[in-house]
Amino acid sequence: MRQKVNGVEMYYHKLGKGAPLLLLHGHHLDGGMFDKIIAPLSLYYTVYVLDMRGHGLSEGDIAEHYKTEVEDVYTFIKQLGIEGCYCFGFDAGGLVAMMLARKHPTIFKKMIVAGVFVNGAGIRPYHYLTEGFHRFLRLDRDSRVELTESFISVDDLKKITTPTLCVVGEKDWVKVEHVRWYSQFMPNARLVIMPRQTHDSYAVRSLKLLDLIKGFCR
Repeated sequence: MRQKVNGVEMYYHKLGKGAPLLLLHGHHLDGGMFDKIIAPLSLYYTVYVLDMRGHGLSEGDIAEHYKTEVEDVYTFIKQLGIEGCYCFGFDAGGLVAMMLARKHPTIFKKMIVAGVFVNGAGIRPYHYLTEGFHRFLRLDRDSRVELTESFISVDDLKKITTPTLCVVGEKDWVKVEHVRWYSQFMPNARLVIMPRQTHDSYAVRSLKLLDLIKGFCR
């Protein structure tokens, strides 16, 4: 399906019936990261999987700022009339969800954010090297935005009142202690650590989060 959002034709997949559940992919990915989990989730929810602008089957250029992606997701939700939906956001998709929840506290009923860091202290040094290569040598917009705009202040974290699970892999390049730190400032958040999992292994083309989503989003 296609929806014109802020002047850009954006692609989304819709499947199932029940309460709306929005899935937001990370940078350097698209909605295809949820291929394995969409069908089982559709037994319980109406699942919406959005390709961000410039990703997957959506048109336009990759956003130069998180603000653009936040506005796109907000407009998409309003146009489809799914305010108060559940949301699962991975990586940059999770950060976008958190930014949106801060601005619009009732936009999500509950949200799960996975593999998210809110400042530069939250990632391991080797990831800086990898993303820096993409940013400077390949002029990669996703990497540039990730390195320069992944920031939510403590004051803004305190304004995110949506019930939230903050998920991180035990072996993630996002530091577990960082996610523990910022989740404590969010009034209705709690930390979930995925044992033995890396950044992608439990979320990208995986069923490992199925029971967690079903148990929380109800």
